[in-house]
Amino acid sequence: MENKRSLFSAIPPAIIAGIIIGMLTYFGLNYMGYKEYTAQAKIVTSNVEDVDDAKNTAQTYAATINSSKIKQKTLETLAIDWNVGKLDSKLDIKPTQNSSIIDITVQDTNKLRAEDLADQYADYAVRVINNIYDSGAEVMEYSYGLASVTDNTIKYAGFAAGAGAILWALITMISINSHNKKIAKAYLKNSKNDQVKEVREVKKAHEEPKEKTTVVSDLGEDQESGTTLSLIHI
Repeated sequence: MENKRSLFSAIPPAIIAGIIIGMLTYFGLNYMGYKEYTAQAKIVTSNVEDVDDAKNTAQTYAATINSSKIKQKTLETLAIDWNVGKLDSKLDIKPTQNSSIIDITVQDTNKLRAEDLADQYADYAVRVINNIYDSGAEVMEYSYGLASVTDNTIKYAGFAAGAGAILWALITMISINSHNKKIAKAYLKNSKNDQVKEVREVKKAHEEPKEKTTVVSDLGEDQESGTTLSLIHI
């Protein structure tokens, strides 16, 4: 009978599968010429005279312009058929440390679209900051024509490798668990059969042999009696 397998035995093949999946993803993306572009627009959140004072408020302004309304308005203006969540996954709003500058960065597979999104978002962000805080914010640098190629194939290959390894491990563990259950059932069945066989053998060993019936013939007595009767008659 086969032995049960440990669930931990699923880990080594899962790691190997993850490595293979990661390599296939990496070379596949490169073979297809997959590219992503990073476009970055910069806004300054105050007038030149108030730059030093605005250093402490840039983070607050960045949180203010990280708005679903601005994202929706940007998509509508550019007629891009995305939901806000998709733009949010490609957008990064980050204040530059110890300055009044906020970087608005967009990553996309389309260079022109990435630039348009970053620049349009920067325009709306400046309007919102000035309407709320009246700080004299303005776009310091547009991204148009300056988007750069970003190689994310290694990152995506890593994600694919991790996901593949986890999925492979789960499938293998389910298979091992099913295998172990079958072995347990077979063992239980054999154990019951052995018990029944043992009980039968014990019963057979303790059975008493049947009594033999002995037929006693009275022929001798009859003959002897007949002889006696004959003598008396004489």
